[in-house]
Order: sequence, then C-alpha cells, then structure tokens
Amino acid sequence: MINRRRLLQSAGATAAAIGLPRLALAQAGDGQFELRAQPAQHALPGEPFAKSALWLYDGKLPGPEVRVRKDDTVRIKFINELDEPTSIHWHGIRISNAMDGVSGLTQDPVQPGQSFDYEFVAPDSGTYWYHAHNKSWQQVARGLYGPLIIEEPDPSFDRDHDITLMMDDWRL
Repeated sequence: MINRRRLLQSAGATAAAIGLPRLALAQAGDGQFELRAQPAQHALPGEPFAKSALWLYDGKLPGPEVRVRKDDTVRIKFINELDEPTSIHWHGIRISNAMDGVSGLTQDPVQPGQSFDYEFVAPDSGTYWYHAHNKSWQQVARGLYGPLIIEEPDPSFDRDHDITLMMDDWRL
C-alpha cells in the first residue's frame, strides 16, 4: 500500500534520476517582471533521450516563478517570440477582464514579435499559476505555464525555505 512517505520517496528518487530544474524567478527588478514565450528544445526525461520541441516562458519548464505580495501592483511585460499568437491567463486571480489574458474574450492575442504589458493588483494571497490562453490545449501542453505565488504582506513562514513544486505528465 502506498502512503505519503512512500509517495514522496518515489517522487524524490524519480526527480533525482531525471534531474530537477533550478528555481527560476521572473523578476527583472523594481517590481517589474518580464516573460518571453519562445520555442525551445529540451529532453524532458533528461539525457540521453531525444529533445522535444517545446514552447516555454524564458526557456524554463515550468516557467519562472512569479512571486509577489498581496496588494502589490504586478507589472509584467510579456513578449511573444513564438510563430503564433498567444496570451497569458492568471489562473484563479480576481483581476479586471482587460488583464485576464483570455484571447478572443477579454484580450486580443499577442501577435508574434509583439508584446503586451499586464498590470494588476494582487488581490488574494495563495498559490496560483499562469498559462497560455490561446489554443491552450496545444500551448499549455507544450510547456507554457508557471507558478504564481502571492504571499501575505508579512508572511509568517521562512520564505527562503519555501519550495514550489509543479507536476505535469507528458506523453513521450
């Protein structure tokens, strides 16, 4: 029978075997963030397996962690370096429709070679995620997603030892 300890041990062994990506923060300074959607080649299970054609934010899988505090103004310059339109949806966040990133409904998709400046106030603390929202069935599946952490204004935990884990399954 599998229990929590065995599950974590198995996950740790699997992660050690394939290698864990390093923590990547999206912050560009002065409370500004920059995210680039771009094509990338990456061996999902690690060497010596063949590389897969992916679309990633800043070349990272998952995309860089965006970490802010509740009530902070979030400013993200999004640059589309893909060959097709895309956008970013901030999943679970209560923000204005103009910044919600749902292509064709709340925002026009960002065309190849173009950029869009997202700006919103982080209303609720919690663990969220961001992801592509134009042909999301394809774009998210190819790697366009990442963690979004909104901390309390004065967090009561040791932030330096907080670990964000995103899990996904891939058909290889």
